[in-house]
Amino acid sequence: MKKYDVVVIGGGPAGYPCAIKCAQNGKNVCLIEEMAIGGVCLNRGCIPTKSLYTISKEIEKSKFISIKKETSFSWQGVLSEILTDVVMRLRAGVNMLLKSYGIEVIAKKKGEIIDNNIVKVENEEIYGENIVIATGSLPFVPDCFKNDERVISSEQLWKLNELPESIGIIGGGFIGCEYASILSKFGVEITIYEMMDTLLLGKDKEITNYLKNSFEKRGIKVNLGKPIKNSEEIKEEKIIVAVGRRPNLPQIPEEIEKENGWLKTDEKMKTNIKNIYAIGDINGKFPLAYVATKEGEISAENISGKEVTINYDIVPEVIFTDPQIGVCGLTEEQAKAKGINVSIGKFPYNALGRACADKKTDGFVKVISNSDTEEIVGIHIIGELATELVSFSTLTISNGLKIKDVEKIFYCHPTFSEGIMEGIMDVKRKSVHLPPKIKKM
Repeated sequence: MKKYDVVVIGGGPAGYPCAIKCAQNGKNVCLIEEMAIGGVCLNRGCIPTKSLYTISKEIEKSKFISIKKETSFSWQGVLSEILTDVVMRLRAGVNMLLKSYGIEVIAKKKGEIIDNNIVKVENEEIYGENIVIATGSLPFVPDCFKNDERVISSEQLWKLNELPESIGIIGGGFIGCEYASILSKFGVEITIYEMMDTLLLGKDKEITNYLKNSFEKRGIKVNLGKPIKNSEEIKEEKIIVAVGRRPNLPQIPEEIEKENGWLKTDEKMKTNIKNIYAIGDINGKFPLAYVATKEGEISAENISGKEVTINYDIVPEVIFTDPQIGVCGLTEEQAKAKGINVSIGKFPYNALGRACADKKTDGFVKVISNSDTEEIVGIHIIGELATELVSFSTLTISNGLKIKDVEKIFYCHPTFSEGIMEGIMDVKRKSVHLPPKIKKM
């Protein structure tokens, strides 16, 4: 029986960083991946969809500047370019990294935990002093949609030979909104069906309302507050179901505790079994690739004897719609619910020099501050480069910075980051590029 310090089951954005970090800390590591290294994120999710996002914007631009009325493209050609030029290259890079660290990779095989220290791979048993479960999640399809041949998951989109003329998207969350934004640029008629009364539930209402209006201006139909009870209510040619995900659980010991079907972990990523960890989507905390990576690194550090915890209060969130969205910290509604005396600063993109120069004036920055302490508790951005700018917000909020602290920072000109500075200055009505606010009588 082969023995390892660490056996990681799952080679996605949680599993392979955990394996590498363990190896960096001197551990002997085995990584088991049932499908392809990189997981859903690299092969069917984050990376290919962002490539598709970029291509969709180029197609939209070409339609705008073309003297022809139509711009043609090959859907299969688009998919081939993404999967060969991007996905395969990155996957090869990850495999090279794993090899360079001496990590044994068992590919295309399923790992099952049959004892607290034993992982079974087909007919072979492997001993792991520590075992890390990083098997991710799978799309959830409600029963009322399972028998409709039109229904595809967000991942199955990659298997279509050609795009349909119309698609109904069930769910107005991250995935639903991103696909709506992308596919509409390819000329597909899109209708979003969301049972709640808002897109992107839990996000700032001004942000979500702005996105809805932006979608509708682009011809995307948005139906809110109307639960779909039967797929027959949907008339579109295809249906993408994007209503959440379910845990992709391998065989595990019965004594490992679960919470609503997901593996329960503490702040060190440990399950109730002291040598078994659960990271990434499988623990049901934050279904985000970069959170999964952070959890992988934290679990590796704890396996190596360090005492490291994770703080989910400062997790930024990015949504690759058009316009982009980047948020961190409390929304206005959440801050008020916590009893915080709120001061708001806002700065529109159409008053931002760089945005005007690039003709990207769609959007705004919104800053939420504690009026009593002047601490910045939330920054919300909708507009060009919002997904990049939000990292600054994380730094600001995680360090408890106040307006006076951020005032000292130089913001290069002309840049989109100036919008954050102007939004922060507007909290105290000190933005030099906004007219004075008229007090309500």
